Amino acid sequence: MEPSEKTAWFSLLINLLLVAIKVSLALLSGSLAIKADAIHSLTDVVSATVILIGIKISKRSSRSFPYGLYKVENLVALGTSLLIFLAGYEIVMAVLAGSVQIPAQLPFAIGGISLTILITFLFSRYEFKQGIKTGSPSLIADSRHIWTDMLSSVVILISLLGSFLGFALDRYAALVVVVFIGRIAFIIMIDAVRVLLDASLAPEYLNRVREIVVADPRVERINELRARNAGRYKFVELDLTLRIRTLEKGHLVAEEIKQRIKESLENVDHVLIHYEPCQKKHLVMGLPLSADRRTISEHFGEAPFFRLVTLHSSDLVVTVDTTLSNPYINEEKAKGIKVANWLLESGLDMMIVRQDLAGKGPGFVLGNADCEVLVVSENDADVALATIKKDLTRPNLVLQEKSYDK
Repeated sequence: MEPSEKTAWFSLLINLLLVAIKVSLALLSGSLAIKADAIHSLTDVVSATVILIGIKISKRSSRSFPYGLYKVENLVALGTSLLIFLAGYEIVMAVLAGSVQIPAQLPFAIGGISLTILITFLFSRYEFKQGIKTGSPSLIADSRHIWTDMLSSVVILISLLGSFLGFALDRYAALVVVVFIGRIAFIIMIDAVRVLLDASLAPEYLNRVREIVVADPRVERINELRARNAGRYKFVELDLTLRIRTLEKGHLVAEEIKQRIKESLENVDHVLIHYEPCQKKHLVMGLPLSADRRTISEHFGEAPFFRLVTLHSSDLVVTVDTTLSNPYINEEKAKGIKVANWLLESGLDMMIVRQDLAGKGPGFVLGNADCEVLVVSENDADVALATIKKDLTRPNLVLQEKSYDK
């Protein structure tokens, strides 16, 4: 039995206990207000039972409902809001009815009502925390409902104390409580309706998803991001442009992003990702340079400079040729991996090196991003670039490059 279901059962038992206490007090004191409050608590028993059924049903799926019945919880929350509105009406009626006669056994009635206030206060806080922890909207709604039960008991207590001291404060307290109850019921109703109408999640949540996605260097851009609630669960839809050459690679990237979203955010049931390869008009080649800025460095992470050359994919004409200082050269750990991620952020497509990076951290990072690593024997960077440009003009290599662009 999961925590939300256990809490729902606990709520049902607590409400049954409250009904028993209030019925006993009503019989002993003859108070019409306590009788009305007992009826109010009986509606809580009905509400708790419906919530328990809702939690049970919401986990099921069928051929007619392949996405599950998660929104049953929101329907229950909507019904609970209506019960809270009814509770406000009952409080007013209970106060009006209680002011007609002076109840008997006032000390005993005051003590008993005080006990119910303590029970409802402690349990409403416990259930609210469990609702937040499990992400269950029905538990949160029920905790607020029980809180209104406590407020109604407070009104009854004020009524009893007024009767005991000879003051009539019932109507003034009832007005304050009813306004507060109406506000809570309205908030619950609006939240439930938003989910039932598939309203988007809050911008803060969407920004968290966006941060997780763009942190992957293989993501070129987010074309569309949508997310919604269904019960306590969340559904995320993404349309991405990826720096990939093959659809198989795109599938692996999408699965990794899905996993990170589910691990980083709570109660994510489903992540749907549509992706397409990045259609690049330019090809970016990188070379690690030695201190003279002309020869290719024997090292990768410790290279003092990196040369980035941008070419048109169609005719391989150089459009940009720049040399950048290595910002991670003084790092003590994982400098090669940090450099690889830095270069990928610059749009790197092909890395030209003197030593093979296979089996090393930078090699894994570049490989995962579908960046091609070419090992050359030339020391001179210009000679190496000229040789690679010449090879790229061969028919078979040109076709390969074109297929990558598509």
